[in-house]
Amino acid sequence: MTALSASAETIRLQRHDGTSFAVHIHPAADAKAPAILIQPAMGMQIGYYAPLLQALQQAGFNAAIAELRGHEESGGRKPGWGYDFGYHELLTEDWPLAIKTVKARFPNTPFYLLGHSLGAQVSSIYAAHHPQQLDGLILIACSSVHWKLWPKAFLAYSQMVPLVARVVGHFPGHRFRFAGREARTLMADWARQARTGRFMFGRPRVDHDRHLADLALPVLGISLHGDFFAPKHAMDGLLSKFPKAQLTRHHLDPKAMGFQGIDHFRWVRKPEIVMPKVTEWLKARHG
Repeated sequence: MTALSASAETIRLQRHDGTSFAVHIHPAADAKAPAILIQPAMGMQIGYYAPLLQALQQAGFNAAIAELRGHEESGGRKPGWGYDFGYHELLTEDWPLAIKTVKARFPNTPFYLLGHSLGAQVSSIYAAHHPQQLDGLILIACSSVHWKLWPKAFLAYSQMVPLVARVVGHFPGHRFRFAGREARTLMADWARQARTGRFMFGRPRVDHDRHLADLALPVLGISLHGDFFAPKHAMDGLLSKFPKAQLTRHHLDPKAMGFQGIDHFRWVRKPEIVMPKVTEWLKARHG
């Protein structure tokens, strides 16, 4: 479970299918300070993000995190033959519920989504559809998975993923050292983006890249040298989908900063790598 501070709060939210998930909130001393909602990477539970939550709170921001569907620490249904979902359910149910909850908890304050990997992809698409609900996006260690941005073998690998999921009933990510136990439709949506370069999902299928092209919010994008799953050029590929955004871009080298063994996930445990850039950007906007 998440290492909550003494002032932390937990709010449980109910989905239409009868499942539920938690939003954990770490309020700052100033209730009017900007509120930041973290959306995790694929396969990740929120306890892993405790250092980042605490760093945001200690920097004077109201911080929150939402459990990722299928990876609830508080217990929930696991992806399988009887339980399936994709990007559409995250975008149209989980993200709206979590955002509404955090905005209600901190009314009349600036509100930002901080997305990591999958969380950044869905947060970007959500922002493109609902820009009036946000003051900006913070995107860290995320990328487009379009095969043209990756080694040649990646295309075949990416298209194998949904095939395995169809056979097994879910994608057993631990066996492939990629993600966790993931829903087959989620991986089909991911693989479609890898194949086509576009975020197209839902029934009827929607081409969300058309909406991303009009996204004009302030965006802070941070990539990390040595991040195999989100190298600089692949993150640039994602950011290029919203050319109208007010983009502030940083590529950081953790090793040069004195941090060893940092990868796509471990930066979360050492938030001091990214916090100076996050704090600088937010304070430039709000003082």
